[in-house]
Amino acid sequence: MATLPRKRLALGAALFSAFSLGCLEVREQAYEEDASHRCAKCHGDPEREGDFLLKSAPPGDLAGSTDVSYPGVGAHMIHLQPGATHGAVRCTECHEVPGAVDTPGHADDDLPAEVVFGPIAKAGNSIPSYNPSARSCSDTWCHGEADVRWTRHRPTSETCGSCHGLPPALPHPQVEDCSLCHGEVIDEQGEFVAPDLHVDGTIQVETVMCSSCHGSEDSPAPPPDFDGNTDTGASGVGAHAAHLNAELGRSLACEECHLLPAEDAPLSHVNGTRAALSFTGVALAHDSTPLWNPEEGTCASTWCHALGEAQAATAPLWTSAGTLDCDSCHGSPPPAPHPPVEQCEFCHAEVVSAGRMIREPELHVNGVVEVSVPEDCTSCHGAENSAPPRDIQGNTETTFAGVGAHQIHVLGTEISRAVPCEECHLRVTDVEAAGHLDTPLPAELAFSGVATAYGAMPVYAEGRCSDSYCHGADFEDDRVSGGSLTAPDWTTVDGSQAACGSCHSLPPPLGHPQVQDCSSCHRNVRPDNVTFYDPALHVNGIPETVLPGSP
Repeated sequence: MATLPRKRLALGAALFSAFSLGCLEVREQAYEEDASHRCAKCHGDPEREGDFLLKSAPPGDLAGSTDVSYPGVGAHMIHLQPGATHGAVRCTECHEVPGAVDTPGHADDDLPAEVVFGPIAKAGNSIPSYNPSARSCSDTWCHGEADVRWTRHRPTSETCGSCHGLPPALPHPQVEDCSLCHGEVIDEQGEFVAPDLHVDGTIQVETVMCSSCHGSEDSPAPPPDFDGNTDTGASGVGAHAAHLNAELGRSLACEECHLLPAEDAPLSHVNGTRAALSFTGVALAHDSTPLWNPEEGTCASTWCHALGEAQAATAPLWTSAGTLDCDSCHGSPPPAPHPPVEQCEFCHAEVVSAGRMIREPELHVNGVVEVSVPEDCTSCHGAENSAPPRDIQGNTETTFAGVGAHQIHVLGTEISRAVPCEECHLRVTDVEAAGHLDTPLPAELAFSGVATAYGAMPVYAEGRCSDSYCHGADFEDDRVSGGSLTAPDWTTVDGSQAACGSCHSLPPPLGHPQVQDCSSCHRNVRPDNVTFYDPALHVNGIPETVLPGSP
């Protein structure tokens, strides 16, 4: 006769004993002895600490087995006793606890015991089931998609990541620090501070702020970034702080470069990929088409950095630790047709002060060029009158071409008339008139009047005026003047180029009476032959002559 396995014999003996006494009889006897042991008479351990339900849970099982590899034992204790990762699970989460031994579904069916899942296993619309052949649970909320073997000696559920990913898959935020959102349950080191709140059918999520994942209490923008980086060399950090705390311009709003999450769905933007760029506002001003190049880490074609110019920093490197200065995004000054004026305050006084100091950052790089063109000529050049000094670049020394001999010409001297501006420049009736601010320096010259008398064709080149009537390059009746310096240096203003004899000889060459006494024919000349009664009548394009003997 074949020998039956020991376990099967034990099971048979137990069942025989139970049925010979009668289950009800055994149950009643347990109540009489000690109500706390009533269920443990058939399974469990009556000496175990805890209430009658904990005492009644295997091991041992109905056959007296205590090894977890037996389905009657399995993971009962792991579930019913609290652990480092979870609280105690009630018996009712997997079984209907009978009120009496003859309660339907208790002792009236074949083994294994019926499994009737409770609210935790069914949470999140889960449809849990137990496969007695495979000894596994599936589709339970408790274990997610984990391969849960009831009789596994060392359950994988004890390891974080067994039941859900670390972090869980999208649309869960792709953050590995669980404490950012679940700080009530777990700490920054991944240690559970309240295991009883884990796997309880409810996901404990704290109020999440932007700074919970990136940025700080002072600002939601990095640093630190999503990965904890604080160095600007990390793409998640980059120039965020420079944009939100700008020195040369206004501080940008987050929504000018990113789509902000909806207020009722603060985690809707966490999609596991790097932050998406969605340019709005100033970046799009004046028909700009901004482009973020993630491979090169540059922003290009934004109005903020370009203004339509091909400047060096119009596609700045996002992770550069350097700072941008005034001529990074636009020239100083910008090229024509912008006026060739380096003193920004002349036309942009509301934004910038002398020395290129931004006085109102909120008006700089705001999508609008704040321009207030002055109507007073002295706003850009001149002081006592509209002629330099000062010149457009702020120079006051006559050695600068923008200053030179302006004042001597405009004010006149003891020996020459005052020269109107329009004899050398186009007459300006409007600040924005053609030929005034629309060409590079130096200022355009357009000789007229006395300078062109008697067919003279003046030219300014290499700092000198030549071929002008004013300085004797051409004389009346096509005669030469005999002057010693008819092409004076514009920036030499010491009187050495305007002495008598500089523009015409004393007397002029043949064809002119060779008389030393100028006053004999030119009654405007004083007897000293050096000064004039009326300097306005000298170098005026008309020789003021009265022949001897005339009235």
